[in-house]
Amino acid sequence: MKTVAFITDLHVGAHIAAVEGVYERARTYGWHVVEIEYKHSRRPIADYIRTWKPAGCILSCSALTEPLAPEVFRRIPTIYLDPDEKTLRGRHHCVVNAPEPIAKLAYRELAAFGCAAYAYVGWNEPTPWSKGRHRAFEECVRTDGKPFSAFTESWTAADRLNFHTRLAKWLKLLPKPCGLFAANDDTASQVADACHFCGLKIPQDVAIIGVDNLEIICENATTSLSSIAIDFYAAGLLCADYLAELLANPRLRPGIRAFGPGQIVRRQSTRSIARVDGRITRVLERIRREACLGLKAADVIAEIGSGRRSAEQRFRRATGCSILDEINRVRMEHVFALLRKPDYPISLIAQQCGWQSDVFLKKLFKRTTGLTMRDWRKRERSAGR
Repeated sequence: MKTVAFITDLHVGAHIAAVEGVYERARTYGWHVVEIEYKHSRRPIADYIRTWKPAGCILSCSALTEPLAPEVFRRIPTIYLDPDEKTLRGRHHCVVNAPEPIAKLAYRELAAFGCAAYAYVGWNEPTPWSKGRHRAFEECVRTDGKPFSAFTESWTAADRLNFHTRLAKWLKLLPKPCGLFAANDDTASQVADACHFCGLKIPQDVAIIGVDNLEIICENATTSLSSIAIDFYAAGLLCADYLAELLANPRLRPGIRAFGPGQIVRRQSTRSIARVDGRITRVLERIRREACLGLKAADVIAEIGSGRRSAEQRFRRATGCSILDEINRVRMEHVFALLRKPDYPISLIAQQCGWQSDVFLKKLFKRTTGLTMRDWRKRERSAGR
């Protein structure tokens, strides 16, 4: 059995999905994976390499990979996940998050507002992924002939108050309404704070979308934040497949392979409904949060505060669908997410997603997709190979 070292920054947040993807493929390839969380380690990485003698390595976290590579990984087949620019320019095997599909999703979401202008706020460090998203988003905006601005001043997470002050001044000068794309969810939350700091309304004045869909950030912002979920699970699969190819052919030419985004998770910061019907916006937020907890259409109607017929008409005018359709749509998104986890039991999905009847979900799923849940999972798994 081959040993593979998977060296991560921290086993937290979105990176957990990448770990799951690597482990999934490791079972297929018969690997023993040793996961090393670099920031939690008191020993140099070289000690782990000497002990485990891995056949190959996957390195995640750009800030750590290149300084270690020359002395530690020179003779070990290694895949770099989202590396820094120096590594990208070198002769290395890299897996990166493609910026173009992310930027296009962001622009499409913001363009629904009919914005007067668009803007981008990057990460506080000039990372390849932040600069790539900036470049790709600007291209989308310029191609459509719209005004574009970017916040290019340096900032530090250690002094966010200073950042908010400078950012607020910049935001107030932008034409309104403005569609703003933030490099990630943390940046998006800083933008939201700056908007509230200077009295700008979200999304009426500034519509905001971030990246990563970190719920602890997006759900707890003063205005909940829309975000583009990244398919880090697919990134883990891609890294493992690339490494397997490299192990089979050590002369494999170095290159860059890309993984893309998943889907937009829409919250208040890009809901155009907020302009005309704040109550429907609030119940949409409730549906998104509670649909899988057994929320019923009657609960939503009660919150709207009118009779069933009137509430349904008001909801349909704002959203184009019925209350029950929206509840089932949100639940179905969770069904797809659980089906993408190959070890999650199909028998538990209905209950986990808010349905009491497993039979009802199976019929609804077949009517929606044309496939059984088992066949859909098999198709997705085959497509990911």
